[in-house]
Amino acid sequence: MRFNTALVIALFSLVIAPPAFAADPQDASPNEAMAQESMAEDKAAKQTKYDYLPKEEVIEITVGEQQTQVLVRPWSGKKQLGTAILLANPGMSADGAGFQAYLRRKLNPAGWATIAITPPKKVATPNFATSAEDIAKVGEMKGNQKSNEATEQYSDEVWQDIREKQSLFISQSMNQLDAIGAPYPGKRLLITSGQGAGLTIAMISKNLLVKPDILVLINPYLKMKHENLALAKQLAELDIPVLDIQSFDGHRASSATAHMRAELSPQNAPYRYSQQTLALNLTNPMSWETALKSIEGFALRISKR
Repeated sequence: MRFNTALVIALFSLVIAPPAFAADPQDASPNEAMAQESMAEDKAAKQTKYDYLPKEEVIEITVGEQQTQVLVRPWSGKKQLGTAILLANPGMSADGAGFQAYLRRKLNPAGWATIAITPPKKVATPNFATSAEDIAKVGEMKGNQKSNEATEQYSDEVWQDIREKQSLFISQSMNQLDAIGAPYPGKRLLITSGQGAGLTIAMISKNLLVKPDILVLINPYLKMKHENLALAKQLAELDIPVLDIQSFDGHRASSATAHMRAELSPQNAPYRYSQQTLALNLTNPMSWETALKSIEGFALRISKR
């Protein structure tokens, strides 16, 4: 039987070729750990570029060394209450489909110009693959996790660097909104959701963000447990009017602190803090109007004071 020598060599090379393994984010910088996900998000953003929106709604700003977008819609109707700034969950766009896009358009007839900023990039999920040199040392590796243990997360140093970059992105974006919102004087209403809301609470608490006149939180939480548990106390210490909306379909981390947020808040002070638990599904357009009316009502009460 005759063999094809070239074919045998090619097959043998495939068999013995060492497999490729993902880098451990513990050994990488945050930028390297999130590189692939960031590239995918950048590619998607470049493909859309908000071509479906009127050109006058899209404003390009520079944050650090990157270009990003701010979306502006003027108020309409007789009411002219001020500006509503929208900050969505990290990883979303400034006109993210769903409740974010709904609020951006429906607040205008209620007397609010809307400015939606692009949130920072979301944190990539850690990918802890076994390195090639450690395959032969299985069982000898230090720090092996048992099957019933939670997956190891980023180190404290890496996580702190990620949070600092996200916070800097938000603050540098917000710092440019005074000029953009100049044609719409009045109250400054900040509406933020998910981890965007968690970051907002933490940043205002640490004086890293200018306080708005009114703060609306929708299912606020942060990913790390110690950060998330700290939100209730930080929120209670803020001296601005806060509407805290918790929906039954909110992230379980926001649901976990909802009772504590209400318990630590100023009591019998409806103009200072109000928590509303809504029986709605924020992915269901039929329920969005309920949350919109809650926001409109709270903001109007504060504006009349």
